[in-house]
Formats: sequence, structure tokens, C-alpha cells
Amino acid sequence: MEDMIMVLDAFLAPGSELWMFNDVPEIDRERKLIEGGLDFSRLENITLVHREGNAVIRRHLESLPLESFDSILILADESVEDSAIQADSRSLATLLLIRDIQAKRLPYKEAFRGGSFSEGSWMGDMLQASDKSVIISEILDPRTKNLLAMSKISDYVLSNELVSMALAMVAEDRQINYVLEELFAEEGNELQIRQSELYLREDEELNFFEVMLRARQRKEVVIGYRLKDAERAIINPPDKVSRRRWSRKDVFVAIAEKE
Repeated sequence: MEDMIMVLDAFLAPGSELWMFNDVPEIDRERKLIEGGLDFSRLENITLVHREGNAVIRRHLESLPLESFDSILILADESVEDSAIQADSRSLATLLLIRDIQAKRLPYKEAFRGGSFSEGSWMGDMLQASDKSVIISEILDPRTKNLLAMSKISDYVLSNELVSMALAMVAEDRQINYVLEELFAEEGNELQIRQSELYLREDEELNFFEVMLRARQRKEVVIGYRLKDAERAIINPPDKVSRRRWSRKDVFVAIAEKE
């Protein structure tokens, strides 16, 4: 948790607030953070706001200004981490409660990406709330991700699988560890969304390999793209040799430093 707070402090804008809500008393919480190595005096961009309560009890969550949060992280409950299903159940319960509270507090809008649902419908309200703020849920069981993917009301991090994949890659090739350290570090290269005009001209016909070559001239690595009318990006496209006419509204996913 201490490392996560320091990373958030490095990435968030000055004046940001990080609200921490759990059932650990505030005095014990600060003591555990300090014992874990967190130096509060080193925090430059964020201010910690402590609230005590149970994340699966609605009246406790209603005491928070959930509708004003830009992003919400739901972390797995350490007390039940031995049971992945139980930990995920608590995370899902918290997610649904937060979305329902947000939906009831936010004014209804006719135009949103879940517009096929009518006003007052449960899923319509949930989808509208998901347009207001981002929720990332930590899940432990791979089966839970199917529920979250179908609901479209939250993104997720499958932490156990992520750690296992990283360990497998490093075990296969030790040099991969340098790449992972670079990507997850506070500074240096990271995943960026780049406008197509950085690599090509309007309506220019190039294949993906040629776009990658253009990016290398900028000391960047293009790993995927999203076309202007597409909902999702294509990472590591299987067809890299066919030429296509690119648009200025297309974007590329690149490993690069911030400009």
C-alpha cells in the first residue's frame, strides 16, 4: 500500500486528494503505513483523507462524496485473501453499492453510452454512473473477470494473474525484468496514446511495420493502434504487412516518454 501511495503521488496533479476508506482505525492505519516505510513528508501532490467504515455496508458508503470522485480503486480485502471467491464477492458488493449510490445522486442524462436502456432501469443507471468516474476493482479469481466484463460498469486488475505472468516472463528471460522495471517506474518510458500525425501524413498508406519504423526514429515503440471508429485498440496486430490508409483521427499505442 505504501508503494501505491508513492506512485499515485508521482502521477497525480498537485492538490489531489486520496481518500482511504476501510474498517481499520485511523491511528492504527497511519501507524501501519509508517511502519511499512511511508514518509508523509515526501508526499508532494496528494493529501491523504482518512475515513473509517465497512465497504460492504451501504450507510457507511453513503457518508462519502462518491459522486465527486474521478477514480476509485477497490482493493481485495486482506482479511479474506485466503479465499479468492470471498474476497471477490466483497469487492463486487462494494462495486455495485458504489455505482448504485452514484447513479441515484447524479442527474439523469438522455445521451450516454448506455443509451439503449430506459431511465430508471438498473443497468442504465449503472452505465451512466460509470461515465462519471472510473472504478478499478482488484480481483483474485479469474472466473470473476467474466462477470465484470459482461457488466461493463468497471475495469479490473487480476492481481494474482498479473504477478504470475510477470514471474513467468522473467523466468523465461531474465532481461525482461529490466523492461518491466522501466514500464512500472514512476519516471521514464510508459504506455502513451500518440496521435497519428506524429508518424504519418493524412491518408498516407503504410503498413504497421513502417509505422513502427517511423516511431523508432522518435525513440518510441508502437505496439498497437485504435482506428477512429473503433471502440477498442488492437495490440500487437496479427497483420503487420498489409498497407492501409490511415486517418488523422486514428491513434497509436506506444511505449514512450512523456512529451
